[in-house]
Amino acid sequence: MTKRFAKSHCSWFFCHRMRATELVVTLILVFAILPSIANAEFRNGFWSDSILHVGRCTDAVNDSMHKGSRCLLGNGLKLLLDESLRLADEYGKRRFGRHFQVMRNLNYSRVSSKFGIEGDVDVVLPFAGAVSPAGSRRVSSFFFQQGVARSWDGSGSGHFRNDLRQGIVHRFWLSSAPGADILGVSAFHLLNVERGHRVLAPGIDYTGRWGVGSLRYFIPTTGWRPGRAGYEERALEGLEVGMRLRLTTTLRLNAVGYRWRAEDGSDRWDDGMRMGFDWRPHPWFRLGTDYDGIGRGKDTMTFQVALDVPFGGASESPPWEGLGVAVGGAGPASEELWRPVDDIGPIKVAKRKQGAAGLVEQARVRFLQDAVGSGEAVQLEVSLPAAAPDDIRIMVRLVPGSGANPAVAGEDFVDEPVETTIRQGTTSTTVSIPLIRNDGMEGPRSLGAAVTMAS
Repeated sequence: MTKRFAKSHCSWFFCHRMRATELVVTLILVFAILPSIANAEFRNGFWSDSILHVGRCTDAVNDSMHKGSRCLLGNGLKLLLDESLRLADEYGKRRFGRHFQVMRNLNYSRVSSKFGIEGDVDVVLPFAGAVSPAGSRRVSSFFFQQGVARSWDGSGSGHFRNDLRQGIVHRFWLSSAPGADILGVSAFHLLNVERGHRVLAPGIDYTGRWGVGSLRYFIPTTGWRPGRAGYEERALEGLEVGMRLRLTTTLRLNAVGYRWRAEDGSDRWDDGMRMGFDWRPHPWFRLGTDYDGIGRGKDTMTFQVALDVPFGGASESPPWEGLGVAVGGAGPASEELWRPVDDIGPIKVAKRKQGAAGLVEQARVRFLQDAVGSGEAVQLEVSLPAAAPDDIRIMVRLVPGSGANPAVAGEDFVDEPVETTIRQGTTSTTVSIPLIRNDGMEGPRSLGAAVTMAS
């Protein structure tokens, strides 16, 4: 009887790629309730807002028909998404309670060469909230938060990045006295759909009468991964400490001090600070200024001006509040217990040119036969994630498989590597390795394979 070897599954190499189905899971809570939107009514200002969005595309329409149509489609899709998510939020509150939230911050991308929407969507699903013995107010909250951050890649690939986040948040009053402060703890898991980066992000936040302070640590759990052609990237480790202060009823100050691993892929740390001022002297008017890179010698500054005049609203304009009045008298409101975590954002990555060692590290081995007889030759294909920049010499060796009955070195195969070359500009090569004839083998045995750089 011919003795057969079966190929080993998931032994010493990646056996499958990350599936993007987790992206669907991210917003399952939202889309599970969207069917109810078909029977809902749009808010009164929806159609007037549509006219306003059309007006934003005047310059694009005048420039070219192609740009104009993309602008109209993009802004129209953003408006429909915003309205759909608002209706989903209303439905969710009726279904899961008033602390259910669908938070969104979406924009039509004017940078991409392709049509697209970028921004953030988060769903807050309340689990439980403890109440004081007298039942007068809730003294703690516990909720699940899941969301997605969609951003422009910026590497010349012409694609967007989709970063999923999911986590749990627990907040509680520090005492039962009126005006007490709130302490919160949270833990998130981040996943990039395109590259497979994974990051753990534990954090704490403190809410008092003057605002919110937070600390979050980003811990990558994956290493270097293939990026755009010829490059590789990895998620960065970092720490951010932030403050959001309510200086007056109309003036806000946001400051974040950070310490991140260098974006060039080295182990160097980069320290810096970013700062933002927000002034809203009128409900319809907002001015903002952001500074980034303070302390790093390459700071940048941006300005934002927003004018949002509602159509068909109140007959009289709200009063101009100027610099507002000082705050800080009363403590945080109970709704702060259920405030979504918003200090995460897209996964930061380091990028570098991909060398031969990095390519071989991520090589995949595929058995070209489902089974092979004892004493015959095993045919293997070694594939790189990108084309070899030069001729790459590699060593391929057989190893015991991960099955219930693994092959034995020296009895079923020779424990010696076989050298082969992946030619410049190609991504794969094949190699044949003979097996030892083992007449005493009583049943199928499993094989695996490992690949290393040739010294």
